[in-house]
Amino acid sequence: MSMENCEMGKPQVDTSGKLLEPPPGLDSDCLLFLGDPQRKTYSAMTRVWMPVSASICLGIGSVLTNVAAKMPIRAGVHKHFLNILLGFGMGEGAHRYREALASERDIQYYHYMVLHPDDFQAPERKKYAQVLRRWVPIR
Repeated sequence: MSMENCEMGKPQVDTSGKLLEPPPGLDSDCLLFLGDPQRKTYSAMTRVWMPVSASICLGIGSVLTNVAAKMPIRAGVHKHFLNILLGFGMGEGAHRYREALASERDIQYYHYMVLHPDDFQAPERKKYAQVLRRWVPIR
């Protein structure tokens, strides 16, 4: 079920992706589920892991196919390049599919938090002095 058309599931955001009006009573930490529209938390590894790893796997698989068939490794090098491109495309598709699933899940979590703000109130902040007992070293 897609929540793209659900107005309650979509928070009010401006063009830069900032939340215009947080729901009343909701802990501000819950707003982390809205995602990262500016992609500040994305590393290069996050972005290219699936396409590059799929390219490497299909490229190595193509070479191993030649080895198993007792053909020279460089025979059909055009097939190796095509398999690498196919792997990159499959990896990119898998990355986009994973991102779509994660964003759908996050929207559903956020929607639940908006509907039940009393379950997601800000925790009481404590200092270490309130949690730990006083300690005096003995010599």
